[in-house]
Amino acid sequence: MAWRVHLTNSAIQTLDILPGKTPLLAAWMQRDRAAYFELESGVVVGEHQHKSVSRQSDKWPEFIASLIAPNGAYLPLVRTAAMTFYTTDDGRMRLYRSANDELTLELDAKEIALEFTSKAPLIALGLDRFMGTIAALDGKGKLHLYQQHIRVGTFDMKLTMDDDALPSLAIANGGTGIFISDGRDIVLTDTGGRVKKRQPVHYLVRRLACSPNGQLLATSDAETGVIRVYSGEDLTPSYQRHAIDLLQDAAQLQLIADLPPFSAAPGALAIDDKGHLAFTISGVVCVTALKRMDAIPRPQPLL
Repeated sequence: MAWRVHLTNSAIQTLDILPGKTPLLAAWMQRDRAAYFELESGVVVGEHQHKSVSRQSDKWPEFIASLIAPNGAYLPLVRTAAMTFYTTDDGRMRLYRSANDELTLELDAKEIALEFTSKAPLIALGLDRFMGTIAALDGKGKLHLYQQHIRVGTFDMKLTMDDDALPSLAIANGGTGIFISDGRDIVLTDTGGRVKKRQPVHYLVRRLACSPNGQLLATSDAETGVIRVYSGEDLTPSYQRHAIDLLQDAAQLQLIADLPPFSAAPGALAIDDKGHLAFTISGVVCVTALKRMDAIPRPQPLL
């Protein structure tokens, strides 16, 4: 079922699709507050709110233990006033990014500082939640790759990182694909930094998100509000539709709720292996599916 809910009057920061016996959607309204919904039905499951503590505090283990969704999934991304950190599916590994862009990997309670020597600022970061591959994009368009704590290298992705750039990064489980965009091009690379495909686009990419298995890549258009889905293997366009049309097509779960402005662009974005697509426009959350989008015909060779 496609559904929508007006959750807040403010922009929603992040969406996470959380796998489990009952898959959930976590919608982060603030950095320390999220609402949980059943992915299929939109039924409200509960709410999460945390009060962060120092990593040096005796209460830190208790804080970490609280970062689990009602279906047992570890929260993949958590923000506090002092840091942002990513957690693998099994909860054994966490990647910390401090306010001054220091990177620290915690594996089985042991911490290792990662060498990030770029003179350009760190602008996008991703953690493979299965194998622990880390991808970090700097302000010069260079990709820094690590296999857990081991540095793989730095690779120039030849992106245009000017004032109009909208950099974004997504990494699939097992490192099966690393997707990067400067807003104008989408680049698919592997865990060795080898560019497998570069796809110029005719629109401005605002956000991108990939499915855990790397088979699907979703993007949002910053100017027209169109959401597009590509094959994660070769960046072939597969589906597209205006976000506002997907929103109107979804069942409204409240008796009274306003639609967002038609001019508003999609914000947070998430997609899973089955083609469930979640996005936000302003404070509205929508979950839909690929079958509700328009399929893009694949080019066929002339006979």
